[in-house]
Amino acid sequence: MPKTTIQVPEKGTYQWQLFDYWSDEFRQTHADHSAYIALNFAGALDACRNKFQTLIQYHRQHLNDAKHGIRHSRAIARLQNTMSGAAMAYESCFHQATTRNTSAA
Repeated sequence: MPKTTIQVPEKGTYQWQLFDYWSDEFRQTHADHSAYIALNFAGALDACRNKFQTLIQYHRQHLNDAKHGIRHSRAIARLQNTMSGAAMAYESCFHQATTRNTSAA
């Protein structure tokens, strides 16, 4: 099967800017999808999820501490923003890719 090459628009034009943007977007999405699959097969996502839940549980147990309760509340917020945000990004990227693959079949 012969491969057709994509003609890259002339650099500096609006078409080139669009082409550059979408090719970067494709590479990033593909990289996220590949990273999710690799992490999932390596068992890293389960380990991260377990560590996340353990840390959340630890900080929730200390929320009522009069001296350090606010600090534990902030720690929970940071954990939720970073760990769950990263996990949701990977999972949503993975689910979008699998949805596209199953609908195309």
